[in-house]
Amino acid sequence: MVNLTEEMKNMLKNQLPFLATTGEDGKPQVGPKGSLHVLDDSHLIYFEHTFRQAYNNLSNNHLAAVAVADRGAQKGFRFEGTAHIHEADDFANQILDKTNIFDRFPRAGVVVIDVERIYKLDNTLEAGIQIA
Repeated sequence: MVNLTEEMKNMLKNQLPFLATTGEDGKPQVGPKGSLHVLDDSHLIYFEHTFRQAYNNLSNNHLAAVAVADRGAQKGFRFEGTAHIHEADDFANQILDKTNIFDRFPRAGVVVIDVERIYKLDNTLEAGIQIA
């Protein structure tokens, strides 16, 4: 695994990240994840409550990519790695008990992504270069 920098952490905190997964049929699925945030220096986490496409895709192949960009700065990052789904286990309960997610949704879990690769998404010739 790799370590996120403070710049990356701040961008994930202040911008809307998008999660990309792939279905069994090879079709891509991309969507915003407003609850996605940094768990620690090498893991991202988000709250799963729809249990639809991304959940189904991650249940099948565990591969995830998260893209986040600052439009004004024309800089961004893509984080790739392996996702782990936690639902109704000690870890999920520990995380979700600190939220009010069950006030809005009858079912919830957490998805932890091991960040294994990081790429630049800057509007420069360095776009797409793996940096970690």
